[in-house]
Amino acid sequence: MALVTLKKLALTFIALYLARRVYWEATTGSRRRALKKRHGCLPNKELPTKNRFLVFGIDFIRRNIRAYKDHKLLEAWGACLTDNNAHTISMHVLGQSIFLTDDPENVKTILATDFEKWSIGRERIKHISAYLGKGIFTTEGAAWKHSREMLRPCFERSQVADISIMDNHTNRFMNLIPKDGTTIDLQPLFHQLTLDIATDFLFGKSTNALDHSKGDIEVEEFIKAFEYCQNPFLGEDEARFGWFSEVLRQWFSNRKFKIATKTIADFTDKIIDEEIASKVSKDRAQPDRYVFLNELLSQTSDRIHVRSELLNILLAGRDTTAALLSNVVWELSRQPSITTRLRQEVAEHIGDEVPTYQQLKDMRYLKAIINESQRLYPIVPSNSREAIEDTILPRGGGPDESSPLFIPKRAYVAYHSYSMHRRPDIFGSDADIFNPTRWLDEEREDGALRPGWAYLPFNGGPRICIGQQFALTEAMFVVVRLLQTFPVMESRDDEVWREKMSLTCTGLGGCKVGLKSVN
Repeated sequence: MALVTLKKLALTFIALYLARRVYWEATTGSRRRALKKRHGCLPNKELPTKNRFLVFGIDFIRRNIRAYKDHKLLEAWGACLTDNNAHTISMHVLGQSIFLTDDPENVKTILATDFEKWSIGRERIKHISAYLGKGIFTTEGAAWKHSREMLRPCFERSQVADISIMDNHTNRFMNLIPKDGTTIDLQPLFHQLTLDIATDFLFGKSTNALDHSKGDIEVEEFIKAFEYCQNPFLGEDEARFGWFSEVLRQWFSNRKFKIATKTIADFTDKIIDEEIASKVSKDRAQPDRYVFLNELLSQTSDRIHVRSELLNILLAGRDTTAALLSNVVWELSRQPSITTRLRQEVAEHIGDEVPTYQQLKDMRYLKAIINESQRLYPIVPSNSREAIEDTILPRGGGPDESSPLFIPKRAYVAYHSYSMHRRPDIFGSDADIFNPTRWLDEEREDGALRPGWAYLPFNGGPRICIGQQFALTEAMFVVVRLLQTFPVMESRDDEVWREKMSLTCTGLGGCKVGLKSVN
């Protein structure tokens, strides 16, 4: 009797499965076949895997964990493409369809042409919102547009061109650097400097992270919590596993994560409380410029909303510029010929004076150095989008990848800027070498370099970084002031560059240099 019942259950299960499959083929399957035929889609290359019949991709996960521990995850992702002679490749990991591409045409389609068909990803939103809340980096649609419009006045030319805030904090930064050539790692100081500038610029009051004796906020606790929340698993890279991060989270306690998020919230709430109190008492003069925090408080009394918006923009204002500065100075300390030429440009355009916004814009070689650093060491080296409907990428299908490629709803496409920025067919045979002159048209033998969508230092399309001019001005200003203050810059680190991954990426070894001023 039991055997008969078991057989009936099995037959019922099979019948239900077949019925569901027939229904799927008649509806979704039929629609997808028609879409593929209409656009001329062809199958793409797939990443070879040892257990593909299980569609678990366990070997892929293991390789990524190993590469992460060796700080070579970016190379490993790039190898998925180069080792298979592909610019777009797909894989299946725990049942999820994932596509990896370094094709500029595909990137353009995702970020711009078909922008409305793509989401930043449900799991990414869920993870980052857990400690940042809902803001410009964790929302879409009307909420995202509103956040962007509120931020836009912060980065108008008149605001960015006022370098007084940068000058004030950069002077404090310079005073912390030994002037006798003693080895110092500038990377932590760059993070403190950019935090001070960002909070002063956006909140109207600096955290004074460079000088805790003058600050009234527990900055160190905040910084540690902020960095931990970006990296609660695998040291620093949980968020980059996207949807897989939620699986990992079920295996490990998130008690420490909750404590860190409370520290972040308390830190930010204190800034908000002090701003509200200062408006009531009028003890502190209000800045004569657009301040993001003031605008938020004028629009809403929702403390959580205000905090979330502040934390979202603070992530970009602090981490990205600090990483850029660290990478630029790391290279300059190892490239005496490049540094000498840059010093000459500083002398010709600025001399010993504090640089103005316009002078910085006119420094073509410095801009080329910044471009080259962002090309070789992109601050966001890989990013992804989730398809919110069945859609098409223009390239990646067929043996030569020239045919359109079908992307099913809920599949992820990761665009790997790290690999795209190093493509020899776009940037030249020396694409792996730090060479700023590739950005100077008059010094190129093969004509002007116009990489278009192959170069994404600030993303692209509607979600392009709204603060890119401020970030560039800040980085250029600090570099110029460093060269003006210290005639001697020496590298104190002979290791190769390796990545330190979080939501952004910087050098694992920091920025160890020796700087000497004029006696």
